[in-house]
Amino acid sequence: MSGEGEAINGDIEESEPLSISSEEEADEPLLDYSEIDEELDRIRERREGVKRPFFSGPEGKTLAFGLVTALIFSAIILLSSTGVVMADSIAVDQALSGTLLDPGEECEDRTGVAWLNIWVGEDHDMRIRLYNMGPENIVIHARLVEPIGDNIGRDTVREDPLILNGSLNQTEIRLDTHEVPDSEYTQIIKVYNTTGFNLTNDNQTALIGEKAALDAERQVRVKDIETGGFLSLIGISEQSVSKGIELIDEEARACWTVQSLGTWSIALMGAEWAGGRETAMLAGGSAGVPPWWMAFVSLFMSVVFLFIQYPLMYRLYHRDDDDLLSDEQTFRLIERTLESTCEGLHLRYDSEMTEIEVKPLIISIHVCYENTDRSFSDRESVRARLLKDVLSEFAVFGEMRSTELDVRTLQDRRGVHQSIREGLESMEGPVEDYSSFFTDLNNYARIDDSIREVVRGWFSEQPLRHLKDNVTSDDFAVYLRVNYRPGNQIFSFFRNTLSYEDVQRELRKTIREKLGGMLGERRVIVSAVSDVDTRADRVAAGRAEKLSVKEGDETVATEAFVAKQEGITGTLLQNEFVADILSSVEFIAHQNRRRIDRYGFFGLIVFVWIPFMASGVLVGAMLGLVARMRFETVLSACLIGGTAASITWAYTAKGIIEVMERYHAEALLPVIIGLVVVMAMLHVRSNKQHRQRELLKTRIASAKSAQLQMQSED
Repeated sequence: MSGEGEAINGDIEESEPLSISSEEEADEPLLDYSEIDEELDRIRERREGVKRPFFSGPEGKTLAFGLVTALIFSAIILLSSTGVVMADSIAVDQALSGTLLDPGEECEDRTGVAWLNIWVGEDHDMRIRLYNMGPENIVIHARLVEPIGDNIGRDTVREDPLILNGSLNQTEIRLDTHEVPDSEYTQIIKVYNTTGFNLTNDNQTALIGEKAALDAERQVRVKDIETGGFLSLIGISEQSVSKGIELIDEEARACWTVQSLGTWSIALMGAEWAGGRETAMLAGGSAGVPPWWMAFVSLFMSVVFLFIQYPLMYRLYHRDDDDLLSDEQTFRLIERTLESTCEGLHLRYDSEMTEIEVKPLIISIHVCYENTDRSFSDRESVRARLLKDVLSEFAVFGEMRSTELDVRTLQDRRGVHQSIREGLESMEGPVEDYSSFFTDLNNYARIDDSIREVVRGWFSEQPLRHLKDNVTSDDFAVYLRVNYRPGNQIFSFFRNTLSYEDVQRELRKTIREKLGGMLGERRVIVSAVSDVDTRADRVAAGRAEKLSVKEGDETVATEAFVAKQEGITGTLLQNEFVADILSSVEFIAHQNRRRIDRYGFFGLIVFVWIPFMASGVLVGAMLGLVARMRFETVLSACLIGGTAASITWAYTAKGIIEVMERYHAEALLPVIIGLVVVMAMLHVRSNKQHRQRELLKTRIASAKSAQLQMQSED
């Protein structure tokens, strides 16, 4: 990606691609490219010079720190979630509760102690659950007691408005208050040990006057509650009034065990992967996960992503100022590569009809050439070879923009298969002696048969399956085109270590060794095609991307490729999953380039921090690369912004949920979480469509022009 250089002047929509047409070349004198060629050669020599150690430089040290941090974080999550270390310990949560990291009351230590969890369910009914006591020989009783008023005598006998005796051996009960008058009550819960009592679910009178094994009291209020709340305002449901109960007094939360925290950390990471930081924090807040733990998990994820992916992205995309290619240098690099490749393929390169456009996000190349009597390759093979050589040059110069390349030939009928037609027009009369013609024809046939035998023999010794071949020979060269596939399709990835280039090289070598005397001075030209190789494999691209946009009744489509980055950086960042993410992130960064150019360091912090404005530290890092900010500046800004975002969401999630409960919109929480996930997916899809439209802008314009021309002719 050279979007960091002179090709970008602010917003991508305002940049002008470099394009030289045939008319412009006709009006202007030939350009002297010697100075540009010398600059390109110096840049090549510098980039192909001494390679730095992988962990050298600030990005290398940052990557090493990120890898160590990732190992520590993974170990913490793994050991805590599996319960290998301190599974039932609450020491961590107990130590942090009530402090600045976890404001509020201290959590209660309920480890190994029987206790009752009392809460209001989604239907505004009371729920009671027993913990740390087995269900054998127990029963739970609950009742609501009216407070004694000033006008009521203490000796007055009153009936409790609600009494519920749970079923035997049941650890959770539910209180329905639909028939209870509106008022404030004291809720009394008792758990009895039923050992030695003759009880049934319908007859538990034997427990009257017995001492409870466990009891608890809470202050509650029964009242009419409007259901629907916020949902009714937006038309999702109808508003109604029903009887419900709510807790008046708050109870200190139970301390979380290490294993419970570890288990929830995996859920939080999955939620953040699927729907972003907002989804993870809302899900954790609704479950009562301590805010310090949510902030810890989110922050460590940001640190791991930032300190590992950003250095790798920096290695992939960044180039020193002296190595940056201007649009003119990029144009010249492409042109001289096309000239050299066409010469090697015995093609006549037409520079006047060839179009090269250098744009901020994509480089478009439309090559025009002419076959010669010595050219052997078809159009698709020519395109693959040209694209491969261009991408190879881009890899040397660090050019990581998407590249599309099309070819067209002026004389499709011309080539080695039609070379026999050459010279027929100049023949003055019939040829009476055909002996030398048939002798040559017999020699050619004998050469072709011998080459086929050598080819089949070579494939029989390889883990490859020979499919078909085509052999043609003349006085100058022998031409072999062969199709093959791996012998074992299932394990071909592991067993087939030969690329199509290796096959071509080995076939040339074998044919020359075994038929050298027969061939004489003829050149051996081999084209090998694997039926399982993709186009990206043949052009040795790091990544291939199919671009398609619907424009009216027409579909504008092409395939773009990115130069291959060798080593671990290319392996990690140029696989399909990560490459799709990075391409979308790169597009967002280009769109917001002007903002960062204006606001700089603090603008980047805000960009990473504000929810829904960016996709976290990854977008911030790419934005810093596009803006060509210093590595340390981008790292600091993204770290500050990511930390602020993690802390902000972790400590406001509970407040957001409490507000929703106050307005009886807690049923909307799963909907909100789902909407956030869907919005994230739609956002990615929308960015991808906008990016494809931007990359295909030139083709779309051509399609529109063609449509208008057709309409005018009609």
